[in-house]
Amino acid sequence: MRKYFRNRFIMGAMLSFLILILLMITFISLFSYHQVEQESSRFIEMMLSGTGEEGKPQSEAAPPMFGYRPEPRPYPSGFYDITVNAEGTIESVQQRGIFEETEVDLEETVRQILRDKFPTGKIGSYKYGLFTEATGQSRIILLDISIQLKDLYNVLKSTLLTGALLMVALFLILLPISSRVADAYMRNTEKQKQFITDAGHDLKTPVAIIRSSLDVLDLTQGKSKWSENIRSQTNRLERLIAQLLLMARLDESAEAMTRQKLDFTSLIQEEVSSFIPRLEERQIRWKTTVASDLHIQGDEGSMRNMLNLLMDNAAQYTADNGEFFLSASLERKKIRLEISNTVDSLPDVRPDQLTDRFVRGNSSRNSGGTGIGLSAAKRITEIHHGSLSIQYPDAHTFRVLVSLPAA
Repeated sequence: MRKYFRNRFIMGAMLSFLILILLMITFISLFSYHQVEQESSRFIEMMLSGTGEEGKPQSEAAPPMFGYRPEPRPYPSGFYDITVNAEGTIESVQQRGIFEETEVDLEETVRQILRDKFPTGKIGSYKYGLFTEATGQSRIILLDISIQLKDLYNVLKSTLLTGALLMVALFLILLPISSRVADAYMRNTEKQKQFITDAGHDLKTPVAIIRSSLDVLDLTQGKSKWSENIRSQTNRLERLIAQLLLMARLDESAEAMTRQKLDFTSLIQEEVSSFIPRLEERQIRWKTTVASDLHIQGDEGSMRNMLNLLMDNAAQYTADNGEFFLSASLERKKIRLEISNTVDSLPDVRPDQLTDRFVRGNSSRNSGGTGIGLSAAKRITEIHHGSLSIQYPDAHTFRVLVSLPAA
């Protein structure tokens, strides 16, 4: 259990940090790319409008650093200033700035730009701007942004490498911290379990004395509504103690449970048969559909407890003359167990909240429930690598769905 919480703490912290790193990398990359696009578009527009005179600085200098003092560059990169006549023939080409060692077929590129007729666009590692005069003559600025793209790639690569190193550093830092956090958590958890166990055992004696005294009182003075009320609350208290002790045992012995292949079909049929008299006594119509040859890998006692808890919950809250339905089937290597019952009114809380401890919904359903049964059943399914969910299919149906891996 300590190792489990330690790993969960490390994974949670590293996952949070990883999301933060990815968001940072995404922001840096998008911001850098936006800057490249903005600067290149501004330069092309300046050149096409005639405001970019030769020799005039067009690119801001980087601030002095590491002993270097960069000067402003006349142009952000190498570019072609191309003039094309109305027939689409290149009249003049001026090459300026610093170019990467790349070759470009100017005639084919110009034909493609004139064919697309977009005012701006991209071709390979070049960004272009097109301006067509009323006479049909065109001017094209073809800007090479290879240097900027290489810088952007280096920034992205450096950021990724930094993020990876930070993840490794975080893992090394979390190793000793997670052990201390897990130890503190386990100490608190053990204290809670010990308190529940001790309180449960200590409560058994006074409850047994109350029950025996009540039996004597009924024999000597006869039953009354007051004695029946005391007996009902005593039964409820006994169920609460039993379920508290069950939750404590589940947390303590989750890893030490004996796992074996179980005939889940027979297990369900045996537990259902013990509940049939209780259902028939209240004239509840019942129906079960259990597939044959269902097997699971698990602890028999825990599985019986889970079925008892779910069927007891259904039997307890089903209205008189209501309906109870149970089915079990195999679906995609998972055993799907469904238990449904009709109710006068549904709980006034969300279905997922009913598996929290001591949550019972509205008072109209509180016919002696403890608010622990569904929580214990869910815990048992989780120990067996399954899941438990609750649904409200309609205004008068309460459904519990359990999914367990088939053996």
